[in-house]
Amino acid sequence: MMMGRFRPLLALVLAIVASGLVACGGPAAKIPTTYTPTILQQVELYSPAVAELRDRFPELQSYIQKQDWVNVQSFIHGPMGELRARVNRLAATLLPQDRGPAQARAKELYVHLERLDEAAANGQQVIAGQEYRNALDDFDSFLSLVPTFQ
Repeated sequence: MMMGRFRPLLALVLAIVASGLVACGGPAAKIPTTYTPTILQQVELYSPAVAELRDRFPELQSYIQKQDWVNVQSFIHGPMGELRARVNRLAATLLPQDRGPAQARAKELYVHLERLDEAAANGQQVIAGQEYRNALDDFDSFLSLVPTFQ
């Protein structure tokens, strides 16, 4: 009998709490759909470091052509050792519609470099050359998703 008296009161309290939560929720954060000057500044901050690594890729090709496996591996673990961190930082600055594809290309790039390292360890020039070209294609594909500055 006592519970019957509290039901209307409980329903009223729940209605007030629900109304308060809906009213105080506010609008959801708007995700930008175009590159704003602020976002472009962030992209511009990380782009040069990534482009610098891309510009060094011909050095790697030269080592592969010479079958200089020690330098291939040293290059992958040395100068290219920063690649993952730099590319990930740059990808994180991109808009959501570009970020997902960029991260996918970056992962493919890392896989090709790992396979290239393995091919170098085994002295497999043909496989090393294929993985180099695949890595370069993925790198260029990644960079095509990054906005450019004029």
